[in-house]
Amino acid sequence: MTRPGDPTTPGDPSPPNTSPTARPLSRVTLSGPDLGTVDLEFEGEAARNGADAGKDAGKHAAPPAAPQDTGPDFDPRLYEAALPRPDPLSAEAFLPVLDPAQFAALLDDLRGELSLVPDEATRAALNSRARLLHLNVEGYRVNHEQARSALTRVLAETGVGVRGSWERQQEHLTFMNAASGGVERDYEAATAAIEQARARRFEALVGVGARPDTTGAEDLYTQQAVMTLAREGHAIRPPEQKSGSKRVFNGFAVFSKFFVGIISGVSINLLFNPESRLYLTLIALTAGVMFSVLLLWLVDELAYRAKLAPVTPGMAPARAYTAGIVAVTALYLGVEGFLNWDGILRVTAEIAANAAQQGQLTDLNALPETDTAPPHWSLLTFTLALVGMAAGAALVQGRERARAVLERERLAARVAQLKAQGTLADAARATDHVTYLERARDRLAPPRDVTSPDHARLNERVLHHWEQERDSQVQAISSRLLAEAQHLQATLEDFAGQVQAARFPPPRRGLRALLR
Repeated sequence: MTRPGDPTTPGDPSPPNTSPTARPLSRVTLSGPDLGTVDLEFEGEAARNGADAGKDAGKHAAPPAAPQDTGPDFDPRLYEAALPRPDPLSAEAFLPVLDPAQFAALLDDLRGELSLVPDEATRAALNSRARLLHLNVEGYRVNHEQARSALTRVLAETGVGVRGSWERQQEHLTFMNAASGGVERDYEAATAAIEQARARRFEALVGVGARPDTTGAEDLYTQQAVMTLAREGHAIRPPEQKSGSKRVFNGFAVFSKFFVGIISGVSINLLFNPESRLYLTLIALTAGVMFSVLLLWLVDELAYRAKLAPVTPGMAPARAYTAGIVAVTALYLGVEGFLNWDGILRVTAEIAANAAQQGQLTDLNALPETDTAPPHWSLLTFTLALVGMAAGAALVQGRERARAVLERERLAARVAQLKAQGTLADAARATDHVTYLERARDRLAPPRDVTSPDHARLNERVLHHWEQERDSQVQAISSRLLAEAQHLQATLEDFAGQVQAARFPPPRRGLRALLR
């Protein structure tokens, strides 16, 4: 058989060239209505069949194409994992005994030797024994046939169950193989689609001037909105990272509310609890902390609303919130100043009284009249400065919170405007299409048969039942027949010994030979 494209001469009986030199193959094409014709084109030659032959038909007649060696069709089922198929069982495989014909042949040989027995009485007795043994052999033949029939019936009955169990297991395995193969093909197709979608996404993102690493439509719209706002002069600051200084400032702003509250609580305790009772001290400290936190939260909220008022409809004018900030701050400073002023007076008086009791001051009346105001202005100024710093920190926090809200709203408004224009719809669709395909591929999973463990255990129990039933019945039948065969064989061996003893009696010596 020659390959397509090998030069052949019609009528030349010489065999084809089988030299080990191989010509380089330049092209392989498929032709025909079912693409079943393979055209091999070697370097320096044209195709001998297919479409090329049709093109050259007008120039010269092409030689007939040699028959091609078409192998058998590819059957994927031959390459699937399969369970071993047990061979059919026969009754003879479970009969560990000799055939009745062999016992009959042995008995016939022994009966043929009876004519050589010289003693007539012994020969007659052996003939009678031979007839009885013939009946035993015939009975063994009948029992052998019955045992073979019974074994055939048992193997047939149990074989149905065994084959059914194997077939169910094979069907389950075939189903799982087919399902896994289908999922694998779907996964490969989805991967190819994802790669194509990624290529289209790259082209679309480069076309609109976005970063090639953009992975979502929302990210794309956000980038474009930030770019347009920057071109218009409304730069959007990105969310601030929590730097060390920012963390320190936030910590100070929170700590200042409670610290100045503790100072207020101490002042209230000095004013209303001269005897320093424990429960009054706790009440005073709690009231001071609550007063401080509440007023500083009001400063934060008023600063937030003052920042949002110009661009938010339905809110009061910004000057009203500014006046509220000034009023709350003045109230806070006034209350703290009064509490600390009164506390300084009380502490100074207590110090003087304690000194007089200890004899450090001999005569208070002999001292010149002095101003009752204490000279501790530095303590009062420091306390008011702390309160002012806490109020300023609350004001800065409120304005920063409002600024972040305004920038988010401005960015969201520009994103909505870009979505309404629709100029980025194709790029956004191409960007999100990759994510959609990846999620669809992630959902691909072989159909898990939730009954697979139960199915396997059930098949195993059924198979074990049928095999145990077959073994028990086969063992019972074989043991009975084996015992009968052994008994018959022992009887024939004994009969053979009697025949040999009758044919060749032991020689008599001495007086026995004379009395013979």
